[in-house]
Formats: sequence, structure tokens, C-alpha cells
Amino acid sequence: MIYRMAMIYRVAVLSAVLLACTGLTIPAYAGTSDIQFFNGTCDSSSHTAEGVLGSDLTKQQSRFYCNSAVITFLHDYKGHVMVQFAQKESRHSPILAFAGRVEDDGIMMSVDHVYLVPGQATTVSDGSCKFFFKNRQVSGIFCGMKVDETGRRTVAAVVFNATPGQAK
Repeated sequence: MIYRMAMIYRVAVLSAVLLACTGLTIPAYAGTSDIQFFNGTCDSSSHTAEGVLGSDLTKQQSRFYCNSAVITFLHDYKGHVMVQFAQKESRHSPILAFAGRVEDDGIMMSVDHVYLVPGQATTVSDGSCKFFFKNRQVSGIFCGMKVDETGRRTVAAVVFNATPGQAK
């Protein structure tokens, strides 16, 4: 239990650092109910890749590992959400985060920024997330994006399967 609380604290602090570095702030009225934590696994198809624009990036893929997802509901405008994926017991593995606006249906999110490096927002060329539910609980999350800049393309895709029986 102490280990779990330490990990929750670590993720919450990282969320605050990421938000502070991007100039976004959570108003004082935002409580802990504005952050949801999920244990689970990233599917083996989860990856990042980078290469020359127009090249076959399937040969450049690096597997992305994670076993937790954190969804932060930001109150600067309606539906503004950040989804972060991480390997919670790792001290040096990357954290991949997608930020954007969730549609009114609560299922689809248009991604406008990705965090390939903590605290460094990158504007995406195209991206979205989809939230999956079973019995009114999050059962999975898919996020994908591409960034085209200066003749290069970066892509990331995460397929996260939540452990059943967690928060709604």
C-alpha cells in the first residue's frame, strides 16, 4: 500500500511538473477527483518511430512499454485532457503524454500536443485518442499521433489495456 501511494505521489508530482513546464495551470478548485490513475499494460504494438518524411517508419519503431495511465482533467477549457502513459516502477523509462480536447461523447479526443520529452509540448500534425469502456469503467485507451516537421516525421501509438475493476 505504501509503495502504491508513493507511486501515485510520483505520478501526481510529474503531472504537476509537466503542466508547470508547459505554462498550463490547474486552478485551486481542481481536486484529486480531476486525476484518474489506471494500472494495466501497453500492448506490444505500442511504439514510437522517427525518420525522413515519406520513409517506411515500420523499420524505425521502438517498442513503448507502460503499465499505468494517468488521465488529468484540466479546467482551463471544457474537455481539456492530458493522458500520460508510463512504466511506474521504472526510474528512467520515458513517459509519453497526449493532450487535447475530449468530444462531448467522452469517447474520442482530438490530440493537439504530444509530450515525447517531459515538460516539452510538441504540436501534432494529426492525432487522436479513443477511450474504451466496459460496465461504465475504462477498459482501454488508444492514442496515436504524427508530427511532421523539417522533413522528418515522428509517430507514436499506444494501446493501453486497463486492469478490470478500477475507477470510472
